[in-house]
Amino acid sequence: MTIRDALRAGSRILAEAQIRTVEQDARLLLQSATGLSLAQILAHPEIVLHPEQEERFTEYIRRRSQFYPIQYLLGEQEFYGRKFTVTPAVLIPRPETEVLVDHAITLMKRLEQEEIRVVDVGTGSGCVSISLALEENRARVTAIDISEAALDVARTNAARLGCLERIEFLSGDTLAPVQARLGHYSLIVSNPPYVSLDSDQVDISVALHEPAEAVFAGPSGLEIYFKIFEQGRAVLNPEGSVILELGYGVLPGVRAAGEERGWRLQSVAKGLAGIDRCAVFSLS
Repeated sequence: MTIRDALRAGSRILAEAQIRTVEQDARLLLQSATGLSLAQILAHPEIVLHPEQEERFTEYIRRRSQFYPIQYLLGEQEFYGRKFTVTPAVLIPRPETEVLVDHAITLMKRLEQEEIRVVDVGTGSGCVSISLALEENRARVTAIDISEAALDVARTNAARLGCLERIEFLSGDTLAPVQARLGHYSLIVSNPPYVSLDSDQVDISVALHEPAEAVFAGPSGLEIYFKIFEQGRAVLNPEGSVILELGYGVLPGVRAAGEERGWRLQSVAKGLAGIDRCAVFSLS
């Protein structure tokens, strides 16, 4: 099988499975299976694959045709200009979450402390914690996740990207691991699970393959927001802020939940699709 043959066969299988990004996925998977660059693949379609390369590519295409995320097959995803290792233990970083990082950086730049303490709830791959640590040298981040496997991935990313010494990794539910740190943090950030258990709006690849605890929050989809608002009062300093990523249509519910618990909505930012994506709250 030549490169040309492989791309044609792979693209056909993905198209039959109704994968949206057929040609792009086929090329990326062929690059991963062969170790060849995109330039080499495009310039030399006549190259014959080694049997092990052909077998690897065929397996990649089979799994992708079953809606297995290409990021898991490739083992990485770009976020905020950096490549992060991803495994099925973590939610795949999305471009929309960069809005959360942008706002957190803006708020940190306004602070005059020599050390800015940040806690990231549900760190997953560590993409938010690590981006904040690398973009603001004064940041000292506590990254919390309920999944030990996710924390292992986050530690790997922090070590590879050179900021392991400025991030503390803790296992636990929401802010429970730091409840004794009264007034300790200037910033709470979170991209929490915000999908209700009965939602039918989840992409099939997410529903089948990404970690359920990072996607589904509970019956209403607001359960993790409730916990952050309830637990955040103790650990946030009086001038601090909470920055939360929002799912589609959840802003009214999140705002009401915050106000009921003594928080005030400061600002809302829209994401790439023009929907409310990020909300900043402070204590009233």
